[in-house]
Amino acid sequence: MYRSLNRSVTVRALALVLVCASAVACTLTTDTSSPSTMVKTSGDQQTAAVNTVLPNPFEVVVVNQFGEPLKDVTVNWTITSGGGTLSGTPTLTGDGGVASVTYTTGPTAGTAIISAQVHGLFPVTFTVTIT
Repeated sequence: MYRSLNRSVTVRALALVLVCASAVACTLTTDTSSPSTMVKTSGDQQTAAVNTVLPNPFEVVVVNQFGEPLKDVTVNWTITSGGGTLSGTPTLTGDGGVASVTYTTGPTAGTAIISAQVHGLFPVTFTVTIT
C-alpha cells in the first residue's frame, strides 16, 4: 500500500506540474539587438583651458545582454553644466559598439559635466575641469 500511495502522489504531482505549465505562458527572450549596458571607456576627468578642444574624445561602448557590442545605436550627448560645445549629437555606435564625441570647453573656468544617454539605459557622465 505504501508503494501505491507513493506512486499515486508522484503521478498527481506530475499532473499538477503539467497543468500549471500549460496554464502559464513561458517565453524566452533572445533579442540580442537591444542595448543592455553603456560604459564610458575614454575621456573622463580631463583638464583643459577655456575655449580648448579636449585632447581625448568622450567614448562609450554599448553592449547587449550577452556583452556583445551593438552597432548603430543612437547615443545622445548633452552638456549638463559648464558650457562649451560638442562636435555632434546624437552619434551612432560603430562596429565595436563605440560612440564618441569631442568637446570644446566653454569660456568660463570651473567644472563641466557632459552626459551620454541611450534610450532605456541610465546615462553616464563625464567631468571636465576647465582652467
